Amino acid sequence: MTALHKIFRRNRLLAWFGLVNFALLLLFLLFSLVDSRELLGINLWIKPMKFAISIGIFSWTMAWFTGYMPQLRKVKTISWVIVVAMSLEILIIAGQSLRGETSHFNITSALNITLFNTMGAAIVINTLMVFWAFLLFRKVNTLTEGYKLGIQLGMLIFVIASFQGFVMVAQMSHTVGAPDGQEGIFFLNWAKKYGDLRIAHFLGLHALQLIPLFAWYFAPQKKLLVWIFAMVYFMFSVGAYWFAYL
Repeated sequence: MTALHKIFRRNRLLAWFGLVNFALLLLFLLFSLVDSRELLGINLWIKPMKFAISIGIFSWTMAWFTGYMPQLRKVKTISWVIVVAMSLEILIIAGQSLRGETSHFNITSALNITLFNTMGAAIVINTLMVFWAFLLFRKVNTLTEGYKLGIQLGMLIFVIASFQGFVMVAQMSHTVGAPDGQEGIFFLNWAKKYGDLRIAHFLGLHALQLIPLFAWYFAPQKKLLVWIFAMVYFMFSVGAYWFAYL
């Protein structure tokens, strides 16, 4: 509760937006219990649940980081753009699930193409906001060297992993060697028997949390150790990407 209170003090807009997404998670969970329809072999409300969790965690993470930044007007702009972009993302995903349609790689009609392209634009804009925050973070001088570096490297790897999504767009699927909809692991639904590009994407995006946490707890003053951890983590995510094609 202390951490949650600090998140709201640091950036109230992103804090509330994260909370809204966690509330949507519960709503989508309820929908999954009363709506038995399936899409690509799983309940069609699983995907909105996953994205609600992801956007909620991302919003609270950015709320925490932007609380360190002294450029208040620029932070406000970044925050509002994130809220608008990610609102479009979750609304389209949930709306397509309600319609019984896939949200990603769906070019079966003019409406579905428009929605898919809108999601892509929203992701690009959101990624640019994180990159902008990465650049502005150079002005932060209230943190230990290791922790500050951990936040910056987490943001940078997040940006790289976000644009890795274009590889999936280029092949119009996330499964390698088979169509999407293969048997997957529980909830995350990563393919068990084929390569899945979502694994590397997931690892790269969550560098935004894991590298700063490592720096905060284990190397607040040790920049070299943070660099080593970040590079090993990045290579691990790249390895997951390479392994998907084997």
